[in-house]
Amino acid sequence: MFHASWCGWCHKMDKSMNDESCKKYFDDNFVIRHLVVNESPDKKHLENPGAEDLKNLYHGTGQGIPFWLIFDKDGKLLSDSKIRKKGEGPEVGENSGCPASEVEVDFFISVLKKTTSLKKAELEIIEKQFRKNEM
Repeated sequence: MFHASWCGWCHKMDKSMNDESCKKYFDDNFVIRHLVVNESPDKKHLENPGAEDLKNLYHGTGQGIPFWLIFDKDGKLLSDSKIRKKGEGPEVGENSGCPASEVEVDFFISVLKKTTSLKKAELEIIEKQFRKNEM
C-alpha cells in the first residue's frame, strides 16, 4: 500500500493501521510506503522525487491526501482510495482519504476484502478502529 503524506489525516491513517488491535493485519498483508507530496512551497524539498508524478499517473490529480494505492506483488494496481459509482473509470471518484465515515470505512473494508485474505472477524476489528477516526 502506498499513501501520500503528510497531513493530520495521514497521521490518523497511520495511527489506525498501527493500532495494536489491527497492526498485524496490515503488516501481514501489505508493504507500506509513504511518499510525500503537496507540500507548501517552503517545504517542497521534503517531497519524494517522482511521488507527484506517481499520484497523477494513477488519477490522483486534485485529490487530497492521504491518497492511497494498493498494488499486487507484480506492481499491478488493484485499488485506490477513490470511491466510485458502479461503472465509473479510474479518472473519476471521490478520495476516501483516511476512512472515517461509515461510507468511507465500508468502502475501505470492501477493498480489503478484494485485496487480502483477511477473515470477517479481522475486518470487523479494522472497521471498528477506522470508525474511531470520525469522532
